[in-house]
Amino acid sequence: MSQHIAYLGPAGTHTEMACLEYNSKAGRLPRPSIIEAANAVSDGLAEECIVPIENSVQGSVTETLDLLIHKSSLMISNELVLPIEHCLLANKGAKLDDIKIIYSHPQALAQCRLYIAKYLPQSQEVASMSTSGAVEEMKKYGIQAAAIASSRASKLYDCQVLARSVADNPNNMTRFVILSKSDHPRTCGPRTYLVQSTTKNPHSTTTPHHFELF
Repeated sequence: MSQHIAYLGPAGTHTEMACLEYNSKAGRLPRPSIIEAANAVSDGLAEECIVPIENSVQGSVTETLDLLIHKSSLMISNELVLPIEHCLLANKGAKLDDIKIIYSHPQALAQCRLYIAKYLPQSQEVASMSTSGAVEEMKKYGIQAAAIASSRASKLYDCQVLARSVADNPNNMTRFVILSKSDHPRTCGPRTYLVQSTTKNPHSTTTPHHFELF
């Protein structure tokens, strides 16, 4: 039986690219949200899932932290860091002056604020569940719509790249973690994720959540 890895899809997201980097031979199972990618492992549809946990520009991915603390018993079994190149995609025939609306994942929009402010100041930003989902939305609305996504998405969804490397920070990196039902075997140099909840009640105690990573 071949291994399957769930990831934040659809195809063409940076998470799928991380999935290919991690294990190109495994079957890929796209899911519309981070929690549904994790549920695919819990439900036995995949052996692992891969999700973003931290970006060098925008910091922690709160949806993933919330998942690990409150919504899942999965463990972090591995990680990888992937350079992120955001591209401005548009339907064929569109020019930069045509763009009135930009779709993307909130993290991607936030990582491209300076570019948008400089080149597309009159455009409306619309949040999507994923960068590839943003391209699917863009495809419905003609030359006035654009999406911030990967160059791979432009090939998968048959659209053009208006601009490459539109992120504010050229050293944009995202850390992805691989979640599974079992932990990574202990080694001599483990990394631990420590998440501390806070409370306004001075008499309450909080329990740190430790996520050991090889």
